Amino acid sequence: MKNIKLLMVAALGLATLNSCKDTIDDFDAPAFATFASDPVVVSLPDGAQETKEITIYTANKTSSDRVIDVVVTEATDADPASYNVPSSVTIPANSNEAKLSIDFTSVNLELTSEKKLVLRLTQTDGLNVGEDLVIGMSQSCPSGEAKVKITLGFDDWPEEAAWRILDSTGATVLASADPFGYGAYAGSTGSLDIVQCLTSGTYTIQIYDQYGDGGTTYTITSDGTQVLSLGGGGYGGSYSAQITL
Repeated sequence: MKNIKLLMVAALGLATLNSCKDTIDDFDAPAFATFASDPVVVSLPDGAQETKEITIYTANKTSSDRVIDVVVTEATDADPASYNVPSSVTIPANSNEAKLSIDFTSVNLELTSEKKLVLRLTQTDGLNVGEDLVIGMSQSCPSGEAKVKITLGFDDWPEEAAWRILDSTGATVLASADPFGYGAYAGSTGSLDIVQCLTSGTYTIQIYDQYGDGGTTYTITSDGTQVLSLGGGGYGGSYSAQITL
């Protein structure tokens, strides 16, 4: 009796697998289009131009070309002169992929913050679409220079923080205050970003805390790559390190 039960279970399992296979073979993919999920960031020096290709996928293939309208949404805050977006994209016949070429120009972009270009595929009765695509746009530094971002995280006594960056000759190229000293961040709360272009190379950063408890945190990136991370309370009254930009 035990063997008969095992044979019955095996036969049922095989029938179920065959049924699932028939269902998969008969499945028709829905008419669905979406932008590729990879984030898109554009960073250009002042006055420069660049063309980027954005991938668009569909869930199914058809025997004829399909034209999908592309719109710039109201969530866009980038200057219209900084981008040129085609009004539609064509999915070729027997394909489920297309490229949307967008021209970008560095017009009214900023070093310190990103502008947004937000795109949407147009939904129709026979086509559903995915989420909007948000393209971040910012100004980059000229050739030979790095975009340095210093993020300070303050404790309850921000006025105690001071820092400066020195070049290979010992000259100060960037600092919390000029003349250098404490008090630059009195009244500040939360965090603060400082963004500046500096010539690529090796520098020395000096960090000070007036009370001696190292209460302010520091994170430094060079063109998006982290070169320093200093937690609060771990460096006492001063800290010094070399950073390469």
